[in-house]
Amino acid sequence: MIVVTGAGGSVGVHLVKRLSAIGRPVMALVRSRRDVARLRGLAVPVCCADTTDGGLLAEAFSGVEQVVHLAGTFRESGRETFDMAHKDGTRRLVAAARRAGTRHFLYVSTLGAAPDRIYPFVRSKWLGEGEVRGGGVPFTILRPSLLFGESDRLLTPLTRLLKVSPYAFIPARERLRCQPLWIGDLVTCLMRALDVGVGKGAVIPLAGPEQVTYEGVVDLVQRRLGTSRPKVRLPVSLAASLTLVLERVLHSPPLTSGILDVWRLGAITDRHSVRKAYGFTPMPLSEGLRYVLPSDEPPGRRKGRRERAATPDPAPER
Repeated sequence: MIVVTGAGGSVGVHLVKRLSAIGRPVMALVRSRRDVARLRGLAVPVCCADTTDGGLLAEAFSGVEQVVHLAGTFRESGRETFDMAHKDGTRRLVAAARRAGTRHFLYVSTLGAAPDRIYPFVRSKWLGEGEVRGGGVPFTILRPSLLFGESDRLLTPLTRLLKVSPYAFIPARERLRCQPLWIGDLVTCLMRALDVGVGKGAVIPLAGPEQVTYEGVVDLVQRRLGTSRPKVRLPVSLAASLTLVLERVLHSPPLTSGILDVWRLGAITDRHSVRKAYGFTPMPLSEGLRYVLPSDEPPGRRKGRRERAATPDPAPER
């Protein structure tokens, strides 16, 4: 049995679907009824539990051989801080896995995770990694860059903002860069790590083949939408302050402090990191935009693009 935490998120839903499609026994661990609704139609058991509930975790992990820990947050809200979500929550999950005799704990961290107090999100992910390393369970740690895909935290809120705002806001005075990775390609890496233990006991950076700036992403999205909003450049410090305000008043803000932390740190690594670790070349953002963002293409072509985006694991390159 495989337990997937954060199974109601964009990566989790995709992973559970892939595992279920090939007949792998999987349990989806979620936090809320809204997350349960996202898994509707999948013939998999769903456990609604919080990482603070040790009893439920012990029950959920009984007989579990592998854990994929995806649960986390890109924004702090009330009492839920980054450290609580990524450090304390991970510690409880690893302890439950250890007691259950789990043979592999796969933790999805973030590219650039480091003990840097300037960026609370990436620091909390580093602390979560520490809990995994010292937890007494064989592990793999994957460090993906920012992800793009259906219901993502990168393109979806940015697209929504560019559709309604008269301006395109750009955090300026720093060249914010990253290498976006398609959600489907991260899921392929997870599947291979689960199947054959590729990278077991390692910390593996994962990123797409294209390095882009924040402004570059805005330009790509605007071209895809056929819009051209005037750009307003904000000091990064002001953008960070506005982001904190918007997090408090909007259910789905256009940018979160966690995402901005990754941008500011610079989620950059080897362009061939995925191929070196898992044997295939991931989809670049410039191509992925055609699948992720709606357009005025004929229905037949849109259907073909959806099928491409849903294609299962690519064959390893030789």
